[in-house]
Amino acid sequence: MAAYIKTDDKSHIVMKEKDFVKWDPKYKVGIPVIDEQHEHLVTLCNEFYQSLLKNNNEQSYNSLVRQTLEECLKYAGTHFKEEERLMLASGYEGYKHHKHVHDSFTEKVQIAYASFERLPVAEAIKFARFLYEWVHTHIAHEDRLYIPHLVKFLQQNASKNS
Repeated sequence: MAAYIKTDDKSHIVMKEKDFVKWDPKYKVGIPVIDEQHEHLVTLCNEFYQSLLKNNNEQSYNSLVRQTLEECLKYAGTHFKEEERLMLASGYEGYKHHKHVHDSFTEKVQIAYASFERLPVAEAIKFARFLYEWVHTHIAHEDRLYIPHLVKFLQQNASKNS
């Protein structure tokens, strides 16, 4: 079922389902700390989207956008550092590219955060879509590229420490 959000420039079709992004076991990479952080991003995306649907006034909208963008920056800071630390420790060859993708995500969130008070609803919906696509492209695909290398590294270290 769909609903419409009316903005100054146009209407946007939105979904009314509870979850904008459904957590799927296919997103799991097999490293508990990374899986928990990925699941948190899915939750954040869903909370942001549902709050947009419940938006009642400009003050609650601004508060919602600010809180979500702050949480995205916090997520990026924690999660990306953890992934990048593991990639560097394991000698993953795709590290530079992966870090560049992380930096691009962080930059997009920082730009949105810097102008959140002027961010129209249409842009907030685009940002929710960006989070949705990030889950489907980055977590479900990009992160899969480093997992075999990282799992092998972690297994080798575990056997050395046994």
